[in-house]
Amino acid sequence: MNAKTTKVPILVFMAICVTVLAGCSETVTDFGYDGQISGMILDQNGNPVSGDVSNAALTVFVLGEEDRVPLELRVNGDGSYANLQLYPQSYEVWIDGPVDAPGRQTVDLTGDRVEHNITVTPFLAISEPSASISGGDLQVTYDINPSQGHAAEERIVLVSTVAKVGVNTGSGARWQTRAETVSSNSGTATITLDDDLLSMAEERGGGNLHVRVAARSDQTSDWNYSVPIVVEAP
Repeated sequence: MNAKTTKVPILVFMAICVTVLAGCSETVTDFGYDGQISGMILDQNGNPVSGDVSNAALTVFVLGEEDRVPLELRVNGDGSYANLQLYPQSYEVWIDGPVDAPGRQTVDLTGDRVEHNITVTPFLAISEPSASISGGDLQVTYDINPSQGHAAEERIVLVSTVAKVGVNTGSGARWQTRAETVSSNSGTATITLDDDLLSMAEERGGGNLHVRVAARSDQTSDWNYSVPIVVEAP
């Protein structure tokens, strides 16, 4: 066998090795899992129960039949939750937070996407607020309804340049939040639209202010929230 003939299989072998090694160096980020669950957290009247994605106070837990530790899906401000890349198997689903909730429920994610709504009784049911601007003030009308065995210990009306505002959002170099404490379960709160708030709304908030009401029951350290609304800054 001449030298030229010997080199051909050697070159082919080297090319295969390079290809295999290059493939091994890639990071696999998509495992092809297509189990999908989504849904809404609703009160007894079918209204969304709002969460705060900045903390895990209101969380949906999803535990696979072959798993030991549940996944945590935080509830969004509009009351929705979702995970669209779960391993296709049966799961136990339940919710925890400042609500009276049903027990664990079983869902099968081996087929099509499952829409699984969960009906709860919030410790404090907070209606979607309404707001109007008068002069240099924002008038926010709110309503808080405690469930049986609960009383509102704290109540706050939040106005912020942050879309997902919560009680711990506060203010910083690139965002502004105003928190007005109120003493009754219903009424109208007045928030002064100061220059810092308005300039940050224009600069970072798309010209909008985000308004929601938060209240805490005397039976917990977690907060219930209203669905947030958007008000165009003057």
